[in-house]
Amino acid sequence: MNRGGYKKYNQVQIKTANKGKLIVMLYQGAIRFMKRALILLEKKDMEGKGNALIRSQDIILELLYSLDQGLLDQGDELAVNLQRLYLYCYRRLVHANVHMDSDAVEEVIKLMENLLQAWEQITGGEGSGEPESSQSGLALTG
Repeated sequence: MNRGGYKKYNQVQIKTANKGKLIVMLYQGAIRFMKRALILLEKKDMEGKGNALIRSQDIILELLYSLDQGLLDQGDELAVNLQRLYLYCYRRLVHANVHMDSDAVEEVIKLMENLLQAWEQITGGEGSGEPESSQSGLALTG
């Protein structure tokens, strides 16, 4: 598939995906950009590494913004823990970008892969189900 076709396919997939699937896609994207950053760091491509890490950071911020503010205000344990984890991951990626720290990137990849596996289980692997926001700590009800 050519690059333009792949981009168009991804846009259609995003527009037609349910919210659980979108969360899975965000995790997949963040992981993909972090792995790319590791390769670029190894190649001493600092600009490319920086861009890839910034894309990962942006995705983590989207995950953070997807948390249900009502649940956070109520002190929901899962929502609060996810918020803390996303902020931690974001800070680790900022550190990794500034200090060229591949270990920090690998740490965040592992955390995101664990969360991705959990979301794939919640959504049936394809994001086919929509978990209740009270169970997931996320605002998935539109």
